Amino acid sequence: MSGADGGLSFANPWLLWALPLALLPLLFHGVRHHAHPSLIDLPIDWPSRALQAGLRSLAAATVALLILAAAGPYAGGGSVRHVGSGAQIVVVFDRSGSMSEPMASGWEDTRKGESKIVAARRILLGFMRQRRGDMFGVVAFGSTPIAVAPLGDDRPMAEAALKSAEARSMGFTSVGRALGMALDYFRDRPYTAARLILLVSDGGAAIPPPDRELLQSLFGSRRASLIWLYTRGAREPSVIDGATGSSQSLSMHQFFSQLGVPYQVMEATSTSDVQNAIAQVGRLTHLPTHYEEQLPRRDLATPLYSLALLLLALLTAAKLAEVRSWVLA
Repeated sequence: MSGADGGLSFANPWLLWALPLALLPLLFHGVRHHAHPSLIDLPIDWPSRALQAGLRSLAAATVALLILAAAGPYAGGGSVRHVGSGAQIVVVFDRSGSMSEPMASGWEDTRKGESKIVAARRILLGFMRQRRGDMFGVVAFGSTPIAVAPLGDDRPMAEAALKSAEARSMGFTSVGRALGMALDYFRDRPYTAARLILLVSDGGAAIPPPDRELLQSLFGSRRASLIWLYTRGAREPSVIDGATGSSQSLSMHQFFSQLGVPYQVMEATSTSDVQNAIAQVGRLTHLPTHYEEQLPRRDLATPLYSLALLLLALLTAAKLAEVRSWVLA
C-alpha cells in the first residue's frame, strides 16, 4: 500500500486578490499619537522601534491569514494504492438454439450427455459462488443481446441472470453486438481491477466488418482481456492446433487473435472440459490486483483561522497595554 498527496487548492480563489490588503498595517500602524516636544536630540530607542515593527508585522500576518482562510484552502487527499485479488468479469452467454445440443463427446447418446448450455450454466454458477472477491455482469445473446445483469457486487442478481438463460433463439447470432454491450459495462468506470470478457459460445456466428472495427476500438479503450470458452459440439470444427478452413468459428478465433489484447480460447467438448476451462479462468484471474482509493481532501482553513486568532489575541494584549494618556511634566 502506498500513498500520494494531492496539491494545494482553494475553494474561493477569487478572495486571494484581497491579499495586498495585508500591507496596510505596514503603512498605517494605528498607534495612538500624543502631543510631545521634539525628541530629535534623544538617542534612537531601538527596543521601541523593534516592538513597533513586530506589531505591524503581526497585524499584516493576521490580515493575510484571515484572507487565506476565507479563500478556503485545502489539500487534495491523494490516493492510496491497495493490492488485492479479484477481477471484473462480464459473462457473455450464448443462448442460441445450437447451445441446446449435447457436447461433442456426448453426441452419440443425447440421453447421457448434458446440453452445452446446461453444462456451461451449471459450472459457471459454481465458479461464481467460489469467487467472492470478483464482480460479475451477465449479457445473454441470441439473435439480440440482452443486458441481463449489470456489473457489480450483487451476486444473487448475476446468478439469477445466468439461471434464466435458456436456449431458445434461432437464426442469426449477434455475438459482435453482445461483446460490444459487455464492453460498455466498463464505460466511465475507474480501472481498479483486471477486466475480463468471458465469452461462452459454440461459435458459428459471423461478426460483420462494422462490428469488428468497433470491437477493435472498444477492447483497447476499455483495457479488457478476452477468454472464449468454446463449447464445441460434434458438428462444430476445432479452432486450435493449427486448424484451417473457412468456418465461422475459425473466423471468430482469428479475429479475436488480432484484437491486440490478451486473448485465449479454451475448447471444451465435454462437461469435464468445461470444468477444467473454468478452473483455468479462475487461475488466470486470481492475480494480484492493484487499485487506488481516493482519499478525502484535507481542510487547511481551520488551522489558519486558529493561528489568526492567536495573533489577534497578541495584538489585543498589546492594545490593552497601550498608553492612553501622556502626562507632561
